Amino acid sequence: MENFKFEALVTEDSQLRKLEDCIKKIPNISDWQITKRLNGILLSVKAANIRAFDIVLTLQEDGFSLERLYEE
Repeated sequence: MENFKFEALVTEDSQLRKLEDCIKKIPNISDWQITKRLNGILLSVKAANIRAFDIVLTLQEDGFSLERLYEE
């Protein structure tokens, strides 16, 4: 199981609902959480057998721009 964190500029509630629907359709994501921030959101994902790149690519196809965050 891998933990990934992404940042996205999602400020509208309608965008947030659409993002949630898109996340639910991605296979291999077992758990996820969205934390609202001042200038967007933090998306935390637990997933197995999927790369962060594939998550970003899938959500980009649905119109979202995400950036993966790396923890030190």
